[in-house]
Amino acid sequence: MSTKIDSWNEDTGNSPSFSQSNLIKKLPDLLRLIGAAAVVIAMYSFLAKGWQNGNDTFRYLMMLGHSGALAAIGLASGHWLKEGKGARLLLGLALVSVPANFAILGAFIFSQSTTAQATNYPDYVAWSVDSMQTALMTSAGAMVLLIPIIFLGFVVLARSMSKKLSILFLLSNAALLIPLRDPNLISLLIVALVVTTIFMTRRAASGHSSAKTQEGMTALSLQFLPLAVLLGRSLWLYAADLFLLAVLAATLFFALRQVGMYLAANSKLHGVLNLLSTLSAFSTGLLLSAALFESHILADAIIFPLSSVVSAIILIELSTRTLHNTRFYHRLAVSALGLGLIANLILFGNLLAALACFIIGMATSFYGFKNKQRSLFIGGISISVVGLAHQTYQALHMFDLGSWAILAGLGIASIVIASTIESEGGKIKSRITALKQKLHDWEN
Repeated sequence: MSTKIDSWNEDTGNSPSFSQSNLIKKLPDLLRLIGAAAVVIAMYSFLAKGWQNGNDTFRYLMMLGHSGALAAIGLASGHWLKEGKGARLLLGLALVSVPANFAILGAFIFSQSTTAQATNYPDYVAWSVDSMQTALMTSAGAMVLLIPIIFLGFVVLARSMSKKLSILFLLSNAALLIPLRDPNLISLLIVALVVTTIFMTRRAASGHSSAKTQEGMTALSLQFLPLAVLLGRSLWLYAADLFLLAVLAATLFFALRQVGMYLAANSKLHGVLNLLSTLSAFSTGLLLSAALFESHILADAIIFPLSSVVSAIILIELSTRTLHNTRFYHRLAVSALGLGLIANLILFGNLLAALACFIIGMATSFYGFKNKQRSLFIGGISISVVGLAHQTYQALHMFDLGSWAILAGLGIASIVIASTIESEGGKIKSRITALKQKLHDWEN
């Protein structure tokens, strides 16, 4: 019979109290949390030259060695200590260090580009080398270590998804190497990367049960870290461009969306995320319209319609992730469209504004009809009617109502409408009743 004693559960006169025993059990997790926080803070403070000895190349090699050491210690602890949590955490931290490495390599390359000559940076972020050849050779040498870290880290965190996630992570980090600093171009790059990352992570996670585990969710979330570094670098070192702020608001929405996918739909935290997502939807539309007005790259009469459509699309997408507030988000989407388009008509009142109102309203009603969404269908019809009525009003003002031709035309139209109502009144009424019943059966 085994006499082995469980040191955690044994209750003797010399053993610690129950609360002390629980504290000891939680101590490893607490130490891991403190250690991970310390490593991450040290790692990203290094981007601001936390270590001052030697030139920039030497300091970067210290950073690269730090990343390699995290991966090596993680492998060693898993092999010799036979303990998986610490090993996965260290390899995860090695992955977290990868964007910092790419950011510094990108600074090396940018320091030798033509645009860098006209840019003044604070000394603590001005990473540089003496030639483009040195920058490229340093980058190529770093890949020898960084690429294995990426593939090894994702194999440990999510083996079944590791290949796709590793390639996507490598490509996202590669964007940090591009010597591009124009805020507008950076905004477009981030939008493209966010859309690509969301599409690829959903495709990679499809059909894999590991995507629902803590390690799988960590692996999927890490895909957005290079984009956060790219966006943070632009906001930190450059003027807060309106396009960039609009991209930040949209990126916040997508980040909240990814987190919300792994929460219970009826949880309080999910509700908080939905509220923040709603605010980011309106912020995206407002910032986008302000940026477009400032840039003068589009006609003024289509800026409000475009930004309103963006906000409405985000809100409709948000409605697909809630169980009980679908009608609320649909009405918010219609309100965003209606307010933007009506404000556009009031401000500009030209044919382009009226056409935008009519076309967007019809598209919204078609979407509502196709998906049996009552609020969207009725709201779209109402928006189209406003646009049509406005243009009709403008058209009537262009003609002389005293003209005999206009008066005759209005008289004929009135007679025909009256005859139609009398002859087809029963059918029209039955069709209206059937339409009401059909709309009643649709979702709100």
